[in-house]
Amino acid sequence: MFSACRRPSGNLVALLRDNADFRRLLGACVLSRTGDWFTYVALSSFIYNHTESPGWTALLFAVDSLPGMMLFPLIGPLSDRFDRQRLRIACDLGSAFPVVGLLIAFHIGSVTLALGCLAARSVFAAVSAPIPEVALPNLVASGELSLAQTMLGSVYSASLVVGAGLGGVVSAAWGASATLLIDGASFVVSALLVARIKRPLSSAAATRRLRIRADTAELWRFLRTTPIATALLWLTAGLRLCYGMVALLPLYALDRFHVGDAGAGAMYLAQGLGAVLGPFAGGWLTASSARRRLYVAAVALAVFGLGYLLLAHASSLATGMTAAALGHIGVGACSMLAINGLQLATPDAIRGRVLVFAFSLSSTIQGASMLVVAPMAATVGVADTTRILGVLAVTYAITWSIWATRIRATRFDADREDTFKTRR
Repeated sequence: MFSACRRPSGNLVALLRDNADFRRLLGACVLSRTGDWFTYVALSSFIYNHTESPGWTALLFAVDSLPGMMLFPLIGPLSDRFDRQRLRIACDLGSAFPVVGLLIAFHIGSVTLALGCLAARSVFAAVSAPIPEVALPNLVASGELSLAQTMLGSVYSASLVVGAGLGGVVSAAWGASATLLIDGASFVVSALLVARIKRPLSSAAATRRLRIRADTAELWRFLRTTPIATALLWLTAGLRLCYGMVALLPLYALDRFHVGDAGAGAMYLAQGLGAVLGPFAGGWLTASSARRRLYVAAVALAVFGLGYLLLAHASSLATGMTAAALGHIGVGACSMLAINGLQLATPDAIRGRVLVFAFSLSSTIQGASMLVVAPMAATVGVADTTRILGVLAVTYAITWSIWATRIRATRFDADREDTFKTRR
């Protein structure tokens, strides 16, 4: 494995300097995610302006999240059985086609077509999105995995900062079509970067043979016998259960603060800044302690809820941005700690299924949360909806921490790989 080929540096600059494959993977993720946020800003404004409904705007995020639920039984085995590099390239190139449909939808003013194209693009995203996290342990030394995942998670969030901030500016200056063209180009360049990765993205040869029932049964057996992985999945579920309130961010800008597209971009910008800081804060607070990881993750989920409770009382764009940034420091830390814990606890032969299950669980619960938020925002109002979900996040964090921190801190080491191979 690659981890045996080079000594971990523990230094971010050295990791980026010495590991070209990691740089390429990181660059591909930045480009595709930045382009995504260009589109989200344009779509949020397009849907709201054509429907004048907070519910329809929140539904936009639900449409983006739900395909992961429907495709979960297929995506996991695909990530473990097929060449991950070719799979990612195919998805990046395929994602460019729905962008053309969005251009047409914007031109003719069709909300239905726009949502349909977003759903089609979300199918490609559901397959490709887990691949960087699944492949990361094969591209960096084991001692650098936490640092690399922190960087990957933060760069995802940084792309939100750049994509949302610039997306609002580009949309206001040159129109929504310009943002969509940039999104389409980002997928093409991302595919080129992934194609240049030299090291294999899995430690086992691709079989190209799907065994959906057997592979799924193997996944359940692993989760039943790995309590720490189960706890981290429940943490992910709690985070996404409350995540529907994120869909309300543009509504605060458009409906309460009355600052237009640029203000919606600013709210996303604050969200991204918080999410960039979150993974680094989580990594710094946990160090290498598995048990401390659980405590910090629970606190991070509570911070998410508290940030949005502050947002519900915000009266200006500045205070709203501050509250959103605080909330997403919690999101970034909680998400990074959960994913990195699963990477450490899971062998490569089944890592694709475990992480795809985590992402699919996130998409399913997040989509359901968005669907609930849409009618709630239309009936009880944006602020009260935010308060309800904020309280839910804090309550869930307290409940989860009482249960999860009783779990004996499990060693995340190579013995897990040997145990899994014995079961097989």
